[in-house]
Amino acid sequence: MQYKHLYSLRVPTKHCNFCFLKLTKSYKNQVKTLHDAAKDKNNKKYSKTIILPKTDFQLRLSGKKRVDMDKYLQEKCRFLNLYHWQREHLAGPDFVLHDGPPYANGDLHMGHAVNKILKDITLRHKIMKGQRVHYVPGWDCHGLPIELKAIKNLNTENETSDPLEIRHKARIFAEDAIIKQREVFSSWGIMADWKESGCYFTNRPSYIQNQLQQFINLYEKKLIFRDFKPVYWSPSSRTALAEAELMYNEKHESKCAIIRLQMCDVPLKLKRFTNNTIYALAWTTTPWTLVANQALAFSANSEYCLVQDSHGNFYIIAEALVKDIELKIGHLKSIASINGNELSNAKYLHPIRKESLPFLPGEHVTMNLGTGLVHTAPAHGPEDFLLALRYNIPVLSVVDQNGRYTEAAGIEFAGLKVLDEGTEKVLQHLNQDIVHIEFIKHSYPYDWRTKKPVIIRASHQWFVDINSIKTKALEMLDSIEIFPEKNRLPFLNSLYAQIMKRPFWCISRQRSWGTPIPALYFKNTGQVFTNREWINRLCDLIEKNGIDCWWKWSTEELVGEEILNKFKLDKSNLKKGEDIMDIWFDSGISWSAILPEKKADLYLEGQDQLTGWFQSSLLTSVALQNSSPYNSLFVHGFVVDENAAKMSKSQGNIIHPDDITKGSKKSDKSGSEKNACGVDTLRWWVSSHGCQHTQIRVTQEILQESKESIEKLRLILRFLLGVLNSNAESKLVIDPKFLHLDWYMLHSIYHYNKQIQNLYDNYQYHNVCRLVKNWTTNDVSSIYCHLNKDKLYCDPITSAYRAATIQVIDAILTVVLRSIAPIVPHLAEEAWLHRTKNANTEYIPLHYTSYTIPESWNQSQSIECIEAALCLRSKVNKLATRNTWELATTIMSTKQDYQLLSILQKEKESSFSELCDILQVSQITLIENDTLTETQIHLNSIDRQLCKRCRRHPENDGTEICERCINILDRNNIISATAFT
Repeated sequence: MQYKHLYSLRVPTKHCNFCFLKLTKSYKNQVKTLHDAAKDKNNKKYSKTIILPKTDFQLRLSGKKRVDMDKYLQEKCRFLNLYHWQREHLAGPDFVLHDGPPYANGDLHMGHAVNKILKDITLRHKIMKGQRVHYVPGWDCHGLPIELKAIKNLNTENETSDPLEIRHKARIFAEDAIIKQREVFSSWGIMADWKESGCYFTNRPSYIQNQLQQFINLYEKKLIFRDFKPVYWSPSSRTALAEAELMYNEKHESKCAIIRLQMCDVPLKLKRFTNNTIYALAWTTTPWTLVANQALAFSANSEYCLVQDSHGNFYIIAEALVKDIELKIGHLKSIASINGNELSNAKYLHPIRKESLPFLPGEHVTMNLGTGLVHTAPAHGPEDFLLALRYNIPVLSVVDQNGRYTEAAGIEFAGLKVLDEGTEKVLQHLNQDIVHIEFIKHSYPYDWRTKKPVIIRASHQWFVDINSIKTKALEMLDSIEIFPEKNRLPFLNSLYAQIMKRPFWCISRQRSWGTPIPALYFKNTGQVFTNREWINRLCDLIEKNGIDCWWKWSTEELVGEEILNKFKLDKSNLKKGEDIMDIWFDSGISWSAILPEKKADLYLEGQDQLTGWFQSSLLTSVALQNSSPYNSLFVHGFVVDENAAKMSKSQGNIIHPDDITKGSKKSDKSGSEKNACGVDTLRWWVSSHGCQHTQIRVTQEILQESKESIEKLRLILRFLLGVLNSNAESKLVIDPKFLHLDWYMLHSIYHYNKQIQNLYDNYQYHNVCRLVKNWTTNDVSSIYCHLNKDKLYCDPITSAYRAATIQVIDAILTVVLRSIAPIVPHLAEEAWLHRTKNANTEYIPLHYTSYTIPESWNQSQSIECIEAALCLRSKVNKLATRNTWELATTIMSTKQDYQLLSILQKEKESSFSELCDILQVSQITLIENDTLTETQIHLNSIDRQLCKRCRRHPENDGTEICERCINILDRNNIISATAFT
């Protein structure tokens, strides 16, 4: 619910040190609050008569105290037991959040914090609502990042290490990383079963057994197959890569060449020019692939022409590109025109081997750039490869796994790196036929692990047939919710486009640290042998002997006599495969091993997973169970510095999570040490910024804002706890009497909670933070607590009206703590601990409790009159130049306002009405005036001094305190009436 008066109450000038109440400009003379007055030497006799807030909940904690408190709270409030508790005590159906496994390859960074904390906020919110959750944290334990770090001192390009030694070192490295990461996740308050039995790991035997079973399921469906195709190949990693494992360098510089290829058979229409040598011109950004050239592709529906340059050379090029080429090689004179179809029977000589090669029509040939004749090397380009298949051209592959030319490339090229000296050697060799050389900057694929350029290289690989499941996968996307809602369309389009352009998914890798592709090969034919019976035997072997048996044992031992005999296999003609599975396949089938009912309510990961885990999970699930593995996706951004630059050690712009939570002796840019801000500062930053943008900025200034937000919350909670604890020793049971302001606040609590729950349900955690700050600052602090401080401090402890205020404050505290608990559980539990510490029963953590807001709080009869009074209060504050309690006011009211205000003040003149409490004045005279269009206020100073005890009412004649305080003190027998004479 929106309250228009809130915005007039937001500008504070000073804080009362304990009760936090904001004092606006008109309250400058009111800074000496009630408890200040009680401490005055002249008023010591009244100090014990004031009911001051009291609590040992500290205003702020920092440094080692903050770190120690976080650890203490996690133990005292049973953080580590929460996951098991909710599984045992809450009702289903489960909310299932499937954890995308982080790599077990090093220290955690701010991106990990964003991901895991957003997941934890989501799960804690569900638990606070009383819903049971299912969450199994996992780790991606295979992959090149781990292997490279584990064997950096073992492996060189020309040295092959023992696979078992590589696997041993990689396993140790991964396990050490998991131990460290798990400890940090737990320290951030991430709720889970952190024991090994409560997590999943992609290198554990049980996980691998499931993976092998899913592999054979796909193989039997003919959705997995082995073929010889061009794939992205990383010479630096010596393995095939999938699209998801690439990063694109927008500033890559390529050396490009226009090369002339001598014609040996020209189209009939050009026969009359054969007295001159005719060349076909081709343009390439990869001159090294000219060694593997096998054809020239042309556009059948385009026009071509024969041109002559200034040196008398004759070239065939596309008519539409003549002007572009002239800019590079000079003026070209048009001699004759031909249609693309007329090139069908033409032939040219290979630039190096001088063998006759064909012109082939290709649909991929465009007239956008180049020459209109496309150099075709089927081993190094997808379109080239398809063209070779169509025309039954055997694919020539002359590059090895290291990105070097093989001997098949020719003796002068063998051994050269194609991307370096190989390119230069080719250009040098073809020097007389190089017409033009240029350098261009363009987007080029790099290996995302080694950060080095890749090539396209044909090799035998295993593929998933995406074409067969593409339609169903795209259909599934239409029914998937994507959050944040504002990003749904771009993220959905990205997923759609990625799947649309993928005909196949290469899932084989040429490394040692991974799950083996369970295939045998016949030595004489290269054909594959694998089936379910053998996979079942392999799973049994892994169960008993571990996954390393694949590398330890011979082919004969792996197959076994029974399989050999049953399928009449010649053991001497069999060899086991050396490929492992793509880690995206490892993690992509995690749904089949972890999820109940094989489906999750939510996958929550960074936007890079649109090309990674989101996609691999969807494709494997559609292939295996004809449905999506998730109902919803939450896609968060990635962390950048103040200049929107990615954080990296080389740039020196890293902010480490531990520096925020635990502090650091290392100096920041300003030269100062970083003090510990605690886990909740980190979590507040994630919640405030992790859901809004695709780039999540983190700077010391932004982190300081998060720290201050936590401190302001502590200030408010400290007051609420102090009020409640001030009543803790009283054993009185008092029936409360609720005033209109109390009902107004209960109504506000009701709608605040509704709005908070809605924001949580829609993953708008940044708006949760915003609402918490605004509501506690305005409705709670500036309105309810401030306007009730006289009642809380000065009314007798037996007051029914004070008892009602205490009940409302208890409700405020409970609802605030429950609303912030998913985001800052340490703060919430610490405050809850102070609220309940005097209870005789065993302490029950906040997360273990339930709470229902009564529907009776949603009543609006008090809203209009309180709104009208608060608007008048704003006017009083603007007009007042002194403490408003020293003023009396006459209100000339419109008929409409009079009807509302008279609810709060029945009498024409009063000093004790609820309207006086709200306007904070000593006396109000309320007069109805039908002729007015706007209510008017007239302020006058009172003649007497304010009461020495309550600092609100004027003192009685000849006394220091007001009549109310005299009655209170006399009733309580604290001092006798004679003390004031």
